[in-house]
Amino acid sequence: MPDPDGGRIMREPKGEIIVGILGQYASGKSEAAKTLVRTLGGEGQVVFINDKELLARLAVDHILELDEAQVTSRMEEDGTRRLDGELATVWLRRGEDLNTVDLNRLRWEMQDSVVHPWLARMRVNLGHEIHERSAEGKPMMIEAGFGENPLSQTLSHLFARLEEAGVGPERVKWILVEAGFDKRAERNAKRRDKVPDDLFAEIAADGGDLDPDHQSRLEERGMLLKRVPNEHDDIHRFRADIIAAFEEMFGRPGSL
Repeated sequence: MPDPDGGRIMREPKGEIIVGILGQYASGKSEAAKTLVRTLGGEGQVVFINDKELLARLAVDHILELDEAQVTSRMEEDGTRRLDGELATVWLRRGEDLNTVDLNRLRWEMQDSVVHPWLARMRVNLGHEIHERSAEGKPMMIEAGFGENPLSQTLSHLFARLEEAGVGPERVKWILVEAGFDKRAERNAKRRDKVPDDLFAEIAADGGDLDPDHQSRLEERGMLLKRVPNEHDDIHRFRADIIAAFEEMFGRPGSL
């Protein structure tokens, strides 16, 4: 049994390992992904794909593709440089540029008119990443989020876009990290990079549960999803629960 705090697995379970961590903002999905990356040997041994980064890349590429005259630039009071394009806005910290910025930390916004097409494009790109990088022969970890849309709608849309890229629903095993709005709002309030309350309520509203009938239909198509609640604040218990969910899907790893 691997150490929940990050012990290394010496031998991987047999077969392809592609596991997706699904959850809402401040649910704990990032901690879950980090736990499994450590458990599977660390960053150098795991392919990690974050859908947040793929979506941010669309915003950055949009600004880069525009002519200079089509981008408005101005300094904000907090010292960031704001770049406004036709469809998206990005904020760069001092010393950052569009070609080297850390997409996972980038602050950006998109126009309402492109939310749905960009989500679709990002999820197709996610499928392409899975298909292409699986050739590396390493375990693959995917971190994917959803907002106020019902979870059943998110999963249906996600699977449809992945299938466009040639990735069937049976290839990715999902772990759903569950935490209610009040608990997630409490966690957000404690963060140094806290999201303002009004914005948090907009992007992190409860997305509802997955209807059992809908889940059954997805499972008939090959989907495997394990739920891990994270309403408590015991991080060691949470890490152990994530590893247990992983082992239920892929088997308990052995050691050399």
